[in-house]
Amino acid sequence: MEKGCIVLAGFLLTCMLIVCACGNDADTDGAQPAQANEAPAGAPSLGETSTRPADGMGMVYVPGGEFKMGGTGNPTDRRHTVELGSFWIDQTEVTNAHYRRCVQAAACRAPTACSWGEPTYDDAAKADHPVLCVAWRDAEAYCAWARGRLATEAEWEYAARGPDSAIYPWGDEFDGTRLNSCDANCPHEDHRVTDYDDGYARTAPVGSYPAGASWCGALDLAGNVWEWVADWHGAYPLMRQTNPTGPESGSERLIRGGSWFDHDEYGFLRADNRHPFEPRATHDMIGFRCVVPEG
Repeated sequence: MEKGCIVLAGFLLTCMLIVCACGNDADTDGAQPAQANEAPAGAPSLGETSTRPADGMGMVYVPGGEFKMGGTGNPTDRRHTVELGSFWIDQTEVTNAHYRRCVQAAACRAPTACSWGEPTYDDAAKADHPVLCVAWRDAEAYCAWARGRLATEAEWEYAARGPDSAIYPWGDEFDGTRLNSCDANCPHEDHRVTDYDDGYARTAPVGSYPAGASWCGALDLAGNVWEWVADWHGAYPLMRQTNPTGPESGSERLIRGGSWFDHDEYGFLRADNRHPFEPRATHDMIGFRCVVPEG
């Protein structure tokens, strides 16, 4: 009986060692970190679309992952690794028609005046153009009303650049046919680049440049209007970050993406470009979009 017990114990120990070895092999095989996390069964997939009930905005799904955020031109904007959770982002900028719903719900103020430029809110022909002349708090209030929030700077840049950290939403080479920028139609001669003609002197209807879509299917992340993001302006850290939200306070918020007024000479249309701006200002080159975190 004692001998049988010893044999059985040895057999069980061998089985345990085999199981442990197999488990370790599996961990080793999966040791290479994925740039974009694989979605669990039943979860949305990259670029899947959904409609936000409050305002009818179409959103696209951005699966969590990591990328190299920042650029190389400015020491305060240094490249660093950022890991993000999954979220939905508006496929286009918020339009005048979307924003009107918030005004009618008494949750937003009507943008009928600008500190610089002219609003288009009351122009019926521009209902599908991005809403202009909204201060940072106006954008924040709208996103809260729509059951979302402004994108963090990291979320905005990840939606624009993807795991490969592209320079522009569509890739690493500038292409003036993929966005609304200051080209042959631009009213500002000192900013004009005549190599391209996008058909619009100022803003364009949102989604007019499908060839400029980012990796997740978001449109207009370069050009048309700058977009408010949630963060205060501050220098990037050196270390890796997870779901960063920027400094706790500051004097300027950030806008991203460039506008109809800009061309590529100064890098304003690059997806890694960041521009600090007075948050109380209302400008005819600035709009916004919202995000909804997964879950």
